[in-house]
Amino acid sequence: MFDLIARVLLAAVFLVAVAGKLRTRQGFAEFRDSVAAIAPPWLPAPLVAKAILLGEAAAVVLLAVPGTGLGYAVAVALLSVFCAGIVLAIRGREAVRCRCFGAGGDVLGPKHLVRNGFLIAVAVAGAFVTPPASWEEPLTLLTIAVVLLAVVVALHLLFTYGLVARIRELQERDTPKRDSNLPRPGLVIRPFSVTDTEGVAFTEADLDGPVQVGFFSVGCGPCRTLSDALLADPPAARFVSIVDGDLTDPEATARLAAKVSGLGRVAVVGTDDPVLSAFDVVAFPTLLHTHGGVVTASGIRLDDFAGVPAPVA
Repeated sequence: MFDLIARVLLAAVFLVAVAGKLRTRQGFAEFRDSVAAIAPPWLPAPLVAKAILLGEAAAVVLLAVPGTGLGYAVAVALLSVFCAGIVLAIRGREAVRCRCFGAGGDVLGPKHLVRNGFLIAVAVAGAFVTPPASWEEPLTLLTIAVVLLAVVVALHLLFTYGLVARIRELQERDTPKRDSNLPRPGLVIRPFSVTDTEGVAFTEADLDGPVQVGFFSVGCGPCRTLSDALLADPPAARFVSIVDGDLTDPEATARLAAKVSGLGRVAVVGTDDPVLSAFDVVAFPTLLHTHGGVVTASGIRLDDFAGVPAPVA
C-alpha cells in the first residue's frame, strides 16, 4: 500500500512541476533564469533547465511502471540536484526564488530543503518496499490508472492554459505593451553624478550623444542573462553599466563589475543612489537607449528592442 501512496505522491508533485513550467512562456523563462542564477557560469542555463524538465517528465512515466525502482531512482536524483542548488543559493546569499512549479514562488531557503528532504525520504522508502511486478494485482492496475488519469488531466490543463495565453496574446496585439517599472521614451534624464571604477566622474553631460545605459544588480538572475546577451553581441554605441552593489558581498559586486566592464564604463552604486532616480530606474535589470540626455527606448531583454534602431556611436 505504501508503494502506491509513494508513487502517486511523487508522480503528482513532478506532474504539477512540469505543468507549471510549461503552462506559460513566462513560467519556463523564470525557471530558466532561476537556474542561471545558481548554476556555474560554464553550464548553459537553457540546456540545464530543459534537462530538468525532461527528467521530471520521465520520473512521472517511470513511477507509473509497477515493480521497478527506476522511477524512485530518478526522483531521488532530481531532488538531490534541487537540494544542491538550494544550498548554493543559500550559501551564496543570492535571493533566488523557487521556480520549481513555474512563475511565482518564495525565495529559496531551509524550508525548501525540508520539503525536498521529505520527498527524498518517501522515494527511498518506496524503493525498499516496492513489490515484485504483477500485472494481475488490483493495486498495480490502480496505480497505472491513477497516474494515467493524472497525465490526461495535466494535458488538458496545459491545453487550456495554452489556449487562454494565446487569446490574451491576440487581445494584447492591438494595445501597446506598458511596463510601469521601465522609464518611458522621451524622459529627460535629470542631473546626476557618479564616479566610475576608474575614478572618473560620470554625469548627465556625458550623455551628449547616443549612449546605452544598463542597470544591473548583484544576485539578479535576469541581470546575468541580459549581461551575457550583451557580451555575446556588444552594442555599437557607447555603453555605461550602473551596478547596484551589495555591501555584504564585495566579492560578488567586484565580479559583476568586472564582467560588465567588457561593455564599457562601470559605476558601482548603492541601492538608494540618486543616479537611479535620475533615470527613473526602480527595478533590475533595466536597459536604456539614450540620445542627447533623453531616453529613446527601454527594456529588460534584448528582445524588447526588436525593431528599435540602436543608437550608433
